[in-house]
Amino acid sequence: MADGTTFAPSKVDVAFAMEHRAPVSAVSHSRILELDGFRAAAVLMVLISHLFYGWPLGDTGLSWLPHVLVVTISHGWFGVDLFFILSGFLITGILLDSKESQHYFRNFYTRRVLRIMPLYFACILVFCFTYPAYRSYLALSFLFLANFFHAFRVQAPHGPAVFWSLAVEEHFYLLWPLLVRLLKRTWLFTLTLIIVFGTPILRGICTHAGMDPEVEIYTYSFFRFDGLALGAILALWVRSRYYSRSTAWKLAGFLGGFSLLVTIVGWPYGIMLSKTVASEAFRYTQAQFIFAGAMALAIAYRGSSFTGILRSRFAKITADLSYCIYLIHLSLGDGYYWVLHSLAFNDVQRLGGPGALALRSLVIVAAAFGVAAFSKKYLEDPFLRLKRYF
Repeated sequence: MADGTTFAPSKVDVAFAMEHRAPVSAVSHSRILELDGFRAAAVLMVLISHLFYGWPLGDTGLSWLPHVLVVTISHGWFGVDLFFILSGFLITGILLDSKESQHYFRNFYTRRVLRIMPLYFACILVFCFTYPAYRSYLALSFLFLANFFHAFRVQAPHGPAVFWSLAVEEHFYLLWPLLVRLLKRTWLFTLTLIIVFGTPILRGICTHAGMDPEVEIYTYSFFRFDGLALGAILALWVRSRYYSRSTAWKLAGFLGGFSLLVTIVGWPYGIMLSKTVASEAFRYTQAQFIFAGAMALAIAYRGSSFTGILRSRFAKITADLSYCIYLIHLSLGDGYYWVLHSLAFNDVQRLGGPGALALRSLVIVAAAFGVAAFSKKYLEDPFLRLKRYF
């Protein structure tokens, strides 16, 4: 999960923004607090979806919930796509701003290692003891190949299965710094467009050819780079002479309009259903374009009352803890049910309905935030403080 949130505008960018009445803060070299709101939203989408759907709820299931709420919650996995757009935006921004620096590669990769590896490898170590039957998967995770577990004919455990998205991001980090370093911004922008519009076509072709939508299409890196590339486009935009509030509305309008167009055109072909060629090709695109449009507006209006909720204290706390919460929340749920079964409280799961859901949600959320706070203070922050040397 990327965490850098700064960019350095040129004099031309500042003048252009002033002309279009963008606030000075919109182009200042500072942390974009609004992105904390998007990061918090991303992890909460995933967390809430798993709280409802991560484990069985007995015979009653979720029948007591309104249908529209069930449909909304069931699409919480789109939070991963929001994470990808954030990472693409932040990482590309960091790379563009340091492109001419002397230690470009060393500084970037060292900072990524300090941010990601300590917690990631600590989780793998713990999971070796709590999921001993899945050490082949954990070995793949150690090599950042968790998303290719199907290709290696390895079974993925329930909790650590979230490692697949970390693998996608790491593969992006492996390739993207070199491309940013070598390519001019025009060619880099062209490449991002090819990825954004070419990846859905690739997903559709491979789905039609018989690849597994729920495993291969969903997790393989080359099927998921479009979200990261879309974030990269936003990073290029805010560093261009076109960055302003007026162009933010135009960009958001185009992205939202394209998402709507894809939905209308794809409706007869089952785009809103599951496992159809149309849905597997473009359902990610539908959500990604909406997310990217919202991010463009939030960045353009940073510091205003329009984006106040994204800068709230709750959003910041959740964003700061989001990396650990994402990595551990499913495993904490597995541990919760393991304890219940060990104590012969199996009826709690069979009861289903609001009671079982409320109980497990309370336990998992409290444990996830608590462990994440502990991890941030005693594991992540000590390593993050070393980033100032790079």
